[in-house]
Amino acid sequence: MRLTVLSMLCVSIFLFITLAYPTDAPEIITLDLLSKRYGPVEFSHGYHAEMAGDCASCHHHSPEGTTPSCGECHEPIIVYHYDPAQEGPRLGLKGAYHRQCLGCHQEIESGPVGCTDCHEKKNKK
Repeated sequence: MRLTVLSMLCVSIFLFITLAYPTDAPEIITLDLLSKRYGPVEFSHGYHAEMAGDCASCHHHSPEGTTPSCGECHEPIIVYHYDPAQEGPRLGLKGAYHRQCLGCHQEIESGPVGCTDCHEKKNKK
């Protein structure tokens, strides 16, 4: 009886970890929404996922068990100045990235917060 309960517990823990932490997530994501003005941002998804510890920290407002990409919910509207006071359910992709990234970096007082800390400015030709 104890062996059966222990076996069921081990299987349950394994299934929880397997389902809660998908392994098919990319390690690096290239963000290039503003490629005409800035170089692409290489986002270390794996590192940030490990830091957050929970996919829902970033993939918020999603049905349980799903982790849609940011662009599946946020449209690629180019807004050049992020204003948290204007935030709403239709927040564009750039605003969503900046809210998540800058908001977290400011909260933990670590990580890049300046434009060119992440974006390499392209020279005008």
